[in-house]
Amino acid sequence: MLTQIQQKILDGRLRVGDRLPSERELGEALGVSRNSVREALRVLESMGILSAQVGSGRDAGSTVAGRSTAALSNLLRLHMALSQFSQNDLVDVRIELERLAVARAAAGADVGDLERLRALTRAMAEPGMDYERFHELDSEFHIALARASDNALATDLMQALRDAVKGEMIAAFRRVRDWDVMVSTLTEEHLAILRAVEAGDGKEAAELVTRHIKGFYAAVGDAQE
Repeated sequence: MLTQIQQKILDGRLRVGDRLPSERELGEALGVSRNSVREALRVLESMGILSAQVGSGRDAGSTVAGRSTAALSNLLRLHMALSQFSQNDLVDVRIELERLAVARAAAGADVGDLERLRALTRAMAEPGMDYERFHELDSEFHIALARASDNALATDLMQALRDAVKGEMIAAFRRVRDWDVMVSTLTEEHLAILRAVEAGDGKEAAELVTRHIKGFYAAVGDAQE
């Protein structure tokens, strides 16, 4: 059941917005019980592939949704835990992804993108910033850069990667000896990246984001010693 629906999506026979037949019709067509159909639909809904509406009206039933970012985050988090990737692997991937994002953002960010990034840096500068709030703003800043690159896949990958390492990032923040200094440093680095993007200097933005990421992980490593 799962495999058959997934294959239809891969083949292009099911697209976002398409409605699936009823549980009874699916069961009859595939030769499986309604319980099996219901369980498969639940799995696909949890993956963000389907959106289910209960009831018996015109809008009831399952529709192809295409909301896969949360599922991608969960899968990536599990894969990272099981595969035990090194921190160097994570840093390398982040750098390449974010260099691409800021370079493209510098070439094509619109007014709304830039205002969103400015608002995030202003929020980071507010006094009394705690670990979780700063992580939320920090993550959204990097995701907003990816979104400004106008590359949907880069945006989804960035969102998934940031979600997957959320626990590790907050734990890293807690290990920092002088949290206020760290917040100030990271915020200034974000501002420098934003200025380069605003100036349309993709090369400078890419170099700044590289130093930003490497510097953070170096500082966190020092805090553990």
